Amino acid sequence: MQEPNSENPTHGPVLDDGPGVVRQTVDFLVVLALSILIFRTFAAEAYVVPTGSMAPTLLGLHKDIVCTNCGLRFALGMDEQGRSGRAVCPNCGQDDLKNAASVECNGDRLLVQKFLFDLRAPRRWEVAVFQSPNEPTQAYVKRVVGLPGETVQIVDGDVVINGQVAHKALAEQRAMRIAVYDHNYMPKDGDRYPRWMFRPGGIGRPSTQKSGWASQGTRFVHETSRELDPDQSDWLEYTHWEADRAKYGPVLDFASYNGMDLRGENTVPDLFFAARFAPGPDLAEVNIRLSRGGDRYVVTLPVDGQGQVEVRRSGRPEVLKGLGSGLVSKGEPQLVEASLFDRRLTVAVDGILQFEPIDFLPNGLGPRGFASPVGVGVKKGHLEVSDLKLFRDVYYTSALANTPRRPFGVDAPYQLGENQFFVLGDNSAVSNDSRFWDESPVVHRGMFLGKPFLVHLPGQVVPLRVFGQSVYWVPDPREIRYIR
Repeated sequence: MQEPNSENPTHGPVLDDGPGVVRQTVDFLVVLALSILIFRTFAAEAYVVPTGSMAPTLLGLHKDIVCTNCGLRFALGMDEQGRSGRAVCPNCGQDDLKNAASVECNGDRLLVQKFLFDLRAPRRWEVAVFQSPNEPTQAYVKRVVGLPGETVQIVDGDVVINGQVAHKALAEQRAMRIAVYDHNYMPKDGDRYPRWMFRPGGIGRPSTQKSGWASQGTRFVHETSRELDPDQSDWLEYTHWEADRAKYGPVLDFASYNGMDLRGENTVPDLFFAARFAPGPDLAEVNIRLSRGGDRYVVTLPVDGQGQVEVRRSGRPEVLKGLGSGLVSKGEPQLVEASLFDRRLTVAVDGILQFEPIDFLPNGLGPRGFASPVGVGVKKGHLEVSDLKLFRDVYYTSALANTPRRPFGVDAPYQLGENQFFVLGDNSAVSNDSRFWDESPVVHRGMFLGKPFLVHLPGQVVPLRVFGQSVYWVPDPREIRYIR
C-alpha cells in the first residue's frame, strides 16, 4: 500500500505554517496598495473639446479643408450651428475655396489623466483640464502659464513672469509652435509669388552673379557657382506671404482656424525654422540667419568638424557654452531647428542643442527685417535642403476677438497667491481665459481635474444617405496624437 504523501492530491491540501500565511497576506496588501496607487495615477477620463480656444493644439467642432492651390489640409472652426468664417489657406493664402474638398469634424476627444495633480502641482506650459471658476460644473482646457506666488503679465505677446520673459525649452517650443509655411505643399502660384528666393550676397545686396541654388521639386540643392566670389555667401532666403492680406509682409498672428473675419493684427517676431540638411563632403560650413527687428543672428554650423559652431549677432561674435559638433556629410539628412522664441536663440541638430540657448534683449532699432526673416547661406560646396518649414510662437493678445476690454495681467502684473494659477489658450485671439474672466483670473489648485495626454478617436461627421439624411460620426485615426 502506498504511504500517505503530502504531494498526493488525494489526501487533501497541506497547510503552510503561520509565518508563510502572514507573508502572503503582507505581499497581497502591498500589491493591492500599489495597484490602487497606479490606478489612481493613471486612471483616465474622456472629455470632448467643444470650441477652438486651444487651436491648433486642440480642435473644437470644425471643417477639414484641402486647399486647391497647395494641397494643405487645415481646420476651420465652426460654432454649434455649423457656421464658420470664410476659409483661407494658412500656407499659401488661397481664399477661393468654395469648391475645395471639405468634411465636418467633431471636437477632439481627450483622454485625461486624473489625479495627477493630487501628486504634483501643474507645471508651466502644460495643458490642463479644470473646473471653470465662473461655472464650476463646466470643464475648461487651457495651458498653465503662471504659478503660485508669481507675478504674471502679457507684454508684446510674451508671458512675463516676475519681470522676466518666460522661456520654453525646445520640446515646449515644438509643442506650441504654429505653422506659417510648409514647402512640402508648394503653391501652384509659387513661381509668381515665390516664398524662397536665391540671393548671392544676401538681403539688401543686389548681385548680377549667378546663384548656385536650384529648386528640385520640394527640395533646394546648392552647387558651387563659378560666377560667385568664393568668399561671398550664397543665400536661400524666405519671404513671407501674408495669407489674410494676399501680399508680402511680416509674419502676423493670423489664425486660419478663425477664418478671414478675424485677421492678424500683431507682428510676431518669434519664429522657428526647421529643415533637413544633407551636406556634401566638399562643404565646410552652413550659415543660418534669423532676423528679429534690428537684430540679425547668423549661426555657423561646421561640417565634418571643419571648424566649430559660431554665432554672430549683428556682426558681433557671441560667447557660447556647451558646443555641439555641427553637421556630418554621411548618413541620413539631419534635422536642423533654429528659433528666436521668447527672446532666446535656440539651435539643435537632430534634437541635440548646438550651444546653451542665448537669452537677449531685443534691439528695436534698424530695419524690421520682415522681407526675409530666415535664410540659409553657403559659400561653396554641395548642400541639399528638404522638408523646409517655418513656424511662429503663440502671440498672447490684450483683446478678445479684437473687442477692447480691461483684461487681467496686461496693463499691470497680476500677483498670484498660494495655490493660484494663471491659464491661457493657444488660440489667444478668441480664448476666454484668465485674462477675461469677470471676477478673478485665477484657477485654484483644487479645481484642476487632470492632464490630457491623448487625442483619441477624432472623427468626421458624415451624412449617410442610405439611412436617409441622418448624420453619423466616423473615426479618423489619422488625427490620433499625444498632447504636449
